[in-house]
Amino acid sequence: MHPSAKNRDGEKRKRKKRGDEAAADAASPSAASFDLHVFPILLAATSASARTTGQNSTSGSPAALAAYLLRRVLSRSQPPLSPLPDSLVALLPLLLSSSCCSVAALSCEVLGAAALRSMEAGEMLASDGGIANGLARALGSRSRRVAEAACNAIMDLSASSVGREHLANSPVLARILYLFSQVESIYGVVDSRSTECPGRATKANKILYLIIDTVVLTVNSCKVDNLQCLQQELVRNVQSLLYKIWKKVRLSRSSTDCNNWKNQLQSRESDISEAIFRLSMDFAHPPNLELDAVRQSIFGQTVSDFENFVQTYWEESPHLYRREQNNLDKDPVFAALHNAFNLGTTPDAIIESFIKGLVSCPAIASDELNIYSFLHEVHDSLGDAVKHRQDVRLVRTRDPSDQTSRGCGMEEHFFDDGTVFLDESVFIEKCKDAFKNGYSVALRGMEFRSEKVATIASALADLFGQPSVGANIYFSPARSQGLARHYDDHCVLVWQLLGCKKWTIWPNPKPILPRLYEPFDSLDGILDDSSRRLEVLLEGDMMYIPRGYVHEAHTDVGGSQRNAYADYSLHLTLAIEVEPPFEWEGFAHIALHCWTEKHKFGGSRLVKSKSMAKEETSLFALLLHVAIRLVSDTDPTFRKACMVAAKLPSSNSCTTHLKALRSRQRSIFDDIIRKIDHNCSFEEALKCIELSVKEGNDENFQWMSWLRHLPQHKDADDRIDFCNVLEALKELLVAFSSDPEQALAGFTGFKSRFCRCVLYEDACLSFETLLQMYRATRNQYTRGMLALHGARVS
Repeated sequence: MHPSAKNRDGEKRKRKKRGDEAAADAASPSAASFDLHVFPILLAATSASARTTGQNSTSGSPAALAAYLLRRVLSRSQPPLSPLPDSLVALLPLLLSSSCCSVAALSCEVLGAAALRSMEAGEMLASDGGIANGLARALGSRSRRVAEAACNAIMDLSASSVGREHLANSPVLARILYLFSQVESIYGVVDSRSTECPGRATKANKILYLIIDTVVLTVNSCKVDNLQCLQQELVRNVQSLLYKIWKKVRLSRSSTDCNNWKNQLQSRESDISEAIFRLSMDFAHPPNLELDAVRQSIFGQTVSDFENFVQTYWEESPHLYRREQNNLDKDPVFAALHNAFNLGTTPDAIIESFIKGLVSCPAIASDELNIYSFLHEVHDSLGDAVKHRQDVRLVRTRDPSDQTSRGCGMEEHFFDDGTVFLDESVFIEKCKDAFKNGYSVALRGMEFRSEKVATIASALADLFGQPSVGANIYFSPARSQGLARHYDDHCVLVWQLLGCKKWTIWPNPKPILPRLYEPFDSLDGILDDSSRRLEVLLEGDMMYIPRGYVHEAHTDVGGSQRNAYADYSLHLTLAIEVEPPFEWEGFAHIALHCWTEKHKFGGSRLVKSKSMAKEETSLFALLLHVAIRLVSDTDPTFRKACMVAAKLPSSNSCTTHLKALRSRQRSIFDDIIRKIDHNCSFEEALKCIELSVKEGNDENFQWMSWLRHLPQHKDADDRIDFCNVLEALKELLVAFSSDPEQALAGFTGFKSRFCRCVLYEDACLSFETLLQMYRATRNQYTRGMLALHGARVS
């Protein structure tokens, strides 16, 4: 070709290139002639062309032009990208799904940039279902660049709580979990025994950290329903990987030689532990020990054995179950516990078996039925190291020569209250040293730390119809006493797992059972040694001790009853805690509430107005709630556990025993109602209310707070706020003070109608519904804590 022709062709190409750049400049937001409608259509057309033809972003291709235009958008700061034009927003899902990596990645960057420049824009983009679907597809891209850009976009769009919630409850959640479970590099890094990271972060490490941060943020923003809709196998895989990463982060605390996991992740330890907790709390494996197996192991092989225990000993007197030493290995429950704590080894190894890997189990309020409220309160401390007194105690009681005048030894603690054990290896060595110096190791909350203990505790809760059963373990050295003489506000089953221990038990010095969470009374001068009971528990034996019965235990059993192969002792206590709603007093309150809600519109004969009738009914019911409480302060029946929801086998052979248990509960209820009718005093209840209102203090009525969980009529005018009942009490006094005689007559009639017409079946239904609500929250907590202890959730 002639040189002049070549020059002409070159000029044409240059002019064409300048023309394309001019068109692109016109499309940029900084250009005065920019058309907000033409630009996104051009982007969509070029991106769509790349998708359908499979073109890559080679020079001059439509995809290259789309990528170029997106870069121009990102490079311009004025005017700002936010808010994006509606037409561009509408086409972003297509751009995010582009097969051209550059287009998809740059579209993610546009999203992120818009979100960072305006929180409102970010929330709007996060709420767009099409964009969420596009991000989900981008996360599934084979291109690392696109996946990384999508993760960054999710993090940017999650800058606000609204944005986080929208994305967490979209297809983004499942896709990011799947991406996390498929990143092969995780396995090599996580399974490595080293606590340190490489000297310099590679690109693979960076994307790994970004994916982890995105997973943690998304999971912690997700609603429970969306987690439940995910495939269980996927959730468990993610939970398992997160647990390994979390352990790696915890181990890297002491690493200062390089940038470690903790420094390279944006997520804090508590954020990762919360994600593990959330993923685990609603996914359960079948229990490894059935209810019948637990019942037979503890109470005997037949259902009648349990029925006999309930009728003869339950909340009445101690009872000892002896085991045949030669047949212990045939008991699956005892064998499971024996294996769980590595009991066939040295004391040091035993201590390591139940101390290693512990995290703190923060207290959950007894009437907390929203697990997310709990997580909100403890999110900064979830997964923290164990604390003395809260989780573990190293305690011993002084020799008898040092005892006080009341005959109770003085407890000594190896650590101060609240001491936190950040270095696990140092803590374990301290425990071993304390044990050698006569201190018992007492570990609380074993149902949150051991899968096998959790299964046994759950079975017992079902058997007694209660929300939960606690479990503590006590490991005591030779010739020692751990806890000083005391009584408990809950019933306990003491199971001797290793060695033997001598127990001294005194009867309950009071005629009524102590309530859960009430202050403990002094034991000065109230125990009669002539009434005490001495028992030596051998390996496998179990002792039942009702709440209120004073007791102490010592490993110095003396004589031929010394431990068979060790002078130390290990026992598990199963604490059957009867929460206030599940005593007979609580059942009476539930029955009253159910009956009142059904009869609010029936009203009283004293008034003609329907609205006044509803208000008066609520006030009479409130007064009767107070009167029932006052009766329960002195009547032992009201303090006992209500077992209307107790579970027994449903086979034909057990029907007779089940009916007998049900009949017993019905007869107790009838007795309760008679006592309410005869003993509930209008004057005493009113006097109690007057005193609290005068002092402006409703502390004496905080026990009512759990009633808020019972359904009230939708009419807000007569609803009672049981968490802030003082205003309702003031209203009651005003209503009744104008005509006390009429108020007394109205209350007496209301009480009489309730006692005559209340339906036991209605109360049972509400009672079981409330129990399931309590159990659901406790189970969520247990599963979450088991996951943080590395246990398979049961």
